[in-house]
Amino acid sequence: MRHESGNSGVNVFDDMGIYWAEIADQNQTDRQIQFLKNMLKADVLILDVACGTGRHLIPLSKEGFGVIGLDVSQKLLRIAKSRWREAQVVQADMLFLPFKAGAFSAAVSMDTSFGYLPSEEDDLQSLTEVHEALGKNGFLVVDVFNPECLINQCKSGKQPKWKEYLSFFLLQKRSVDVKSEILHDSWVVYDKVDGQTRVFEHNARLYRLQQLQGFFEKAGFRVIVAYGDYDQQSFSPSSGRLILIASSE
Repeated sequence: MRHESGNSGVNVFDDMGIYWAEIADQNQTDRQIQFLKNMLKADVLILDVACGTGRHLIPLSKEGFGVIGLDVSQKLLRIAKSRWREAQVVQADMLFLPFKAGAFSAAVSMDTSFGYLPSEEDDLQSLTEVHEALGKNGFLVVDVFNPECLINQCKSGKQPKWKEYLSFFLLQKRSVDVKSEILHDSWVVYDKVDGQTRVFEHNARLYRLQQLQGFFEKAGFRVIVAYGDYDQQSFSPSSGRLILIASSE
């Protein structure tokens, strides 16, 4: 059995490579894309922050949206390019966005791509970087877990089950430290091809509505609305998602 993990939780997705690509593809991708189509305008330039394998970037681009994807993982960006050669992607750190001020009109961060940096200060800095890349009157979508719902799910005592993907089986073990509200995920992967079992682990920082709103305001954003799912239902403590829509001041 092999055990692999990124030190800060960021590189674990690079380590997982095609495993992560298959997991992410099956995680409400169609609903997320429809949500973004309802939120975004097709005639503006959009930054997909932590775009990974391009599962949002590529379908949106093919439908006429102008999207540039950014990710720190060269491996995941190679998968994105292999899926669609015309995908516009940039390898860079969220803490140092390589774009001119006001280069984009909108930015999106989907499916809990926010909260993996080493500290809260780094998370705030990443929002500040996005604000600068958007300039005035920019539009931002950030989609993360709702901690309250996730904590209740972990408390349920429900045992995880193996799930089959195209090239492997997955057993996902999840827990949340209630005091720090840090999510810990452990993915046990059994590869169908080589018969090897690998374990990948990572931590993610969870944010409640009030705290995330405070971060947005410090970074220069004004929160417009909070949704609780991809059907645009209003956010509540029982919502599965916490999706903030904001504008840059």
